[in-house]
Amino acid sequence: MKKILMVLAPDNFRDSEYIVPRAFWEQLGASVKTTSLTHESIGRFGYKVQHEYILSEGDSNNFDAIFFVGGGGSLIFQENETAKHLTEQFVAANKVFGAICAATQNFTKWRLLTAKKCTGYNDDGKFAALCAKNGAIFLDEQTVVDGNLCTGKGPSATEETALAFWQLLTAG
Repeated sequence: MKKILMVLAPDNFRDSEYIVPRAFWEQLGASVKTTSLTHESIGRFGYKVQHEYILSEGDSNNFDAIFFVGGGGSLIFQENETAKHLTEQFVAANKVFGAICAATQNFTKWRLLTAKKCTGYNDDGKFAALCAKNGAIFLDEQTVVDGNLCTGKGPSATEETALAFWQLLTAG
């Protein structure tokens, strides 16, 4: 059984970018747990999630992959050393990591995407500029996989990104 840790912002995460992947992965037999800076997160449209872990309790040894849910609230993690360090543990262990929508910006700010192809929310052009500044390769596509990284553009890419993430996680 694959174990996935989903990271949600305390407020203003994109509801569908959490609900759809989680339901998809659980239906395929994965164990999905959630974490944030608080015990509960509230999505942009009011969906509430009670977390099994606080972010500081996260341990990459207990999971096969980490996935950051998007939405405007996800940018709170850009300056969060705990989120950065946890993600770096997954990367160092050659485990699957992913994000959708605005959440991909966290990986870019943390310089985890140097020379990697990625996508994310870019309607204002700021993400493409952030990628260029930090050595990432922005592609204007719905879903991008590069090595152990899977990124999605936004709500319209939720199903495709969840499937690509799962395929990456279960490959080989």
